Amino acid sequence: MKATLPALTLAAILISPSSQALFGQGNTTTDVMTQMATQFADDQASESPLVQAITEQVDVSPTQAAGGASALLAMAANQLSGNQQQELASLRPDLSSLSSLLGDSGIGDNIGSLESLYNVADTLGIDAATLQQFVPIVLDYLGQKGASEGLLSALTGLWP
Repeated sequence: MKATLPALTLAAILISPSSQALFGQGNTTTDVMTQMATQFADDQASESPLVQAITEQVDVSPTQAAGGASALLAMAANQLSGNQQQELASLRPDLSSLSSLLGDSGIGDNIGSLESLYNVADTLGIDAATLQQFVPIVLDYLGQKGASEGLLSALTGLWP
């Protein structure tokens, strides 16, 4: 219930006429972000230990924490290859509630650069400096879940 108000507020902002004018009427990314924010109101992502860690350490809502972490993981999945990509995928079942935010929408496939990552973050109301605060928390979480030094090093080089 605590996460419902911020999620609904974000959804209302994203679907307002002024937001559609700002982001472009019919913009696929905006439409998907609106769907994600709306879905989050009933989603279990706010119960994720990673989301809780982010919201405890960074001044963001659970919706922003889940969306930002999901965007970081999507970018990593798109940029990594070989064993590192497989290793990240093997850790992702733990993060399934976050991954479901990007799910089959196709938006995760479009996060392949820092610019696209920051665009998604901006849509969530997160600036680049705030998103950068997520990185050590996500890295620590993945390390606790058994990520190798090689994967953590690759992610450190990839993320801002």
